[in-house]
Amino acid sequence: MERDPQNPDQGLSGGEASHAGRAILFGPFRLSPARRLLREGDKPVRLGSRALDILIALTEKPGELVGRDELMARVWPGAHVNPANLTVHIAALRRALNDGDAGNRYIVTVSGRGYRFAAPVALPQDPSASAMAPLQTKQRHNLPARPARLIGRTDIVASLARQLASNRLLTIVGPGGVGKTSVALAVAEELLSNLADGAWLIDLAPLADPRLVPSALASALGFESRSGHPLPGAIGMLRQKETLLVLDNCEHLIAAAAALAVEVLRGAPRTRILATSREPLRADGEHVYRLAPLEIPSTTRPLSAAEALDYSAVRLFVERATAAVHDFALADEDGAAVADICRKLDGIPLAIEFAAAGVDSSGIRGLADHIDDRMRPLTGGRPAALPRHRTMSAALDWSYALLSPAEQKVLRRVAVFAGGFSLDAAGRVTADAAHQEGDVVDGVTALVAKSLIAADFGENESRFRLLNTTRSYALAKLAEAGEADTLARRHAEHYRDLLESRMADADPQARLACFAIEIDNIRASLAWAFSSKGDRSIGAALAAAWLRDGRPAGGKADPG
Repeated sequence: MERDPQNPDQGLSGGEASHAGRAILFGPFRLSPARRLLREGDKPVRLGSRALDILIALTEKPGELVGRDELMARVWPGAHVNPANLTVHIAALRRALNDGDAGNRYIVTVSGRGYRFAAPVALPQDPSASAMAPLQTKQRHNLPARPARLIGRTDIVASLARQLASNRLLTIVGPGGVGKTSVALAVAEELLSNLADGAWLIDLAPLADPRLVPSALASALGFESRSGHPLPGAIGMLRQKETLLVLDNCEHLIAAAAALAVEVLRGAPRTRILATSREPLRADGEHVYRLAPLEIPSTTRPLSAAEALDYSAVRLFVERATAAVHDFALADEDGAAVADICRKLDGIPLAIEFAAAGVDSSGIRGLADHIDDRMRPLTGGRPAALPRHRTMSAALDWSYALLSPAEQKVLRRVAVFAGGFSLDAAGRVTADAAHQEGDVVDGVTALVAKSLIAADFGENESRFRLLNTTRSYALAKLAEAGEADTLARRHAEHYRDLLESRMADADPQARLACFAIEIDNIRASLAWAFSSKGDRSIGAALAAAWLRDGRPAGGKADPG
């Protein structure tokens, strides 16, 4: 039975919707509150626990206003949490539901008050129809929750998944921003149910030292080595396991990544490796797939909205614009302008996402009018097609210019974090007298909505990170602003204090968990502290705390 969200007296009440934990159906989704499981069709949608709590709370009262305070109390009972956390989780939930795609509306914001679940909701007539496959209680992967639907890559994902059945080393190659990581994670997720021992992401982007590549593998697998040589033990752990390793962002550590891949494949015959890089690893047995940009209109004739949406690049732009402006819809008169924007951005997904985030401040016409101005300095005024790295630089310049000064400050300052950060860490490290911790939290939330910061929602704490391309750009802006040394010092001091405070924690597992999740930030702090511009006293305190009781996976650090 469907319920008209405009008629609260018709159909399901909140109590009925959650009765006996029965499944709740809306759009292509099936939500099982009792099992804490959301499916789109026959595939599970991985959400963070907080986002899932919010969805359950909203669907219990379809069509009704659920206040912000009520949601906060439900999702974070008894805890004092910054309201920005709710905004961030709502944004993640909308993306997971493809909210706004093809006119679908699931979550409506009631300004200053709360949220309303607006889609028609139904219950299966037969209670047994809500039965689903048993929910796994133990995760067999460390893949991040899906931030948004992957557009224009369905056939590619299926093809790569098939190729991995016969090729044990497959590298996805392409320029920065083309979507290599997104495709690799989608392939891993596609294969997950067929892998007895799961899939594991090893992100090499935060590493500068090739000697740390084996430690990154060991850390991802949860293997703790007391020696400085973790690779043999990690391979031993994998030897009898059927698993997939995703080696992400290999381009700056090609030789080390290739050596690791060869050793793992030799010693673990049931392990497969999917790598991403801007160039091939050139390792024995490697198969290379060159990922092309999204499909863009080749014609310059005016296109209607429907005609423009036939192209995957335009569909991505529209979906991301909808995330930025919830009531956005592509009008016929704007079809040609959006097609032109996507064409000039070479169909590169990351560049398109950056551009779409500017819809709320500039509108379609404003974006279209200024794109040539943003790119002209990079081409010397030549009309020739832009190399893709220049396109990405133009898109980043463009997106950065559309930010408010406060948002620009937050973006360049959080680039000091390696691997990820919490809202608390962002506030402590990047705030100052003119831009306090609450302002930093608001800035991070706004940048998540603009797709410039990615959010990963864990069981207990949300983590945030910059994509590698974005972080490199923001670090350059940090240096231009003359803030790099100050922020590096504050970053190192924060992690020194964090490690020293954890020494008082009576639970050794809690201490080790802290060290594991912050290992990239700790390494970055050590590298700065022992550099020519650093402070060796901070480095000594960091190293002492880390080595005394942290013992992060992969062995001890070499602070020198």
